[in-house]
Amino acid sequence: MLKRAIFIVSWLVFSLLCACMTTKKDLALETNLRDTQQRLEQQNKKIEDIENINLNLASKVKRLEFEMTKRDAIIQIQGKVIKLFDDPKKTIEISLKDQTEAKLLEIQTSEGMKRLIYSVKDIFSPGSLKISKMGKKILLKLGRSIKPNKNQYIIVEGHTDNRPVAASAKQKFPTNWEISAERATVVVRFLQEEAGLEPERLSAVGYSFYRPIASNDTEEGRRKNRRVEIILGPPL
Repeated sequence: MLKRAIFIVSWLVFSLLCACMTTKKDLALETNLRDTQQRLEQQNKKIEDIENINLNLASKVKRLEFEMTKRDAIIQIQGKVIKLFDDPKKTIEISLKDQTEAKLLEIQTSEGMKRLIYSVKDIFSPGSLKISKMGKKILLKLGRSIKPNKNQYIIVEGHTDNRPVAASAKQKFPTNWEISAERATVVVRFLQEEAGLEPERLSAVGYSFYRPIASNDTEEGRRKNRRVEIILGPPL
């Protein structure tokens, strides 16, 4: 009977010990599980933070790429504008070298425009509004040099001296206004029809004798004031 009681007690103690050990293992497992979950949450938080950083970096890279593209586009545009104003002058000066050396042509640059100044006698036949042989040669060379710049506008200005219109011409040209406008129009038509420039790039204007570049008190001054100016402007 005593042996049986000892066995029962021993079994109970063993069972309790096993139960305690199982509880400790369960507790350890639960602790490890919580630790693992916390580590996973921390890892997920780090991954989320890294993803946010990557998104921000990607956004910054895109902004930088856009800015670089925009900068490159601006540089290209600036280069084209510079080329637009630089190349035609060189081309014109080379192609019309004989005229510039003979001082038949003057080239001025101001406010982003090139102004080509021709004496009327260089463009028109004496006492006529027909373009002379030399004038055709000059304007054809000029037209070829500026034709490739499709977006460049060309303004042709007609100017006169302050002498009254001759009586024989008053019926057709009542004042110097009509003469100056007609000269500009004739040159514009030639540049379109003979030099092949697009008409939308061209315009004509007459200023009569109200914008002189020299004194009208001398023949030399009046000769300078009787002129045609061709203005090469920036892109439209």
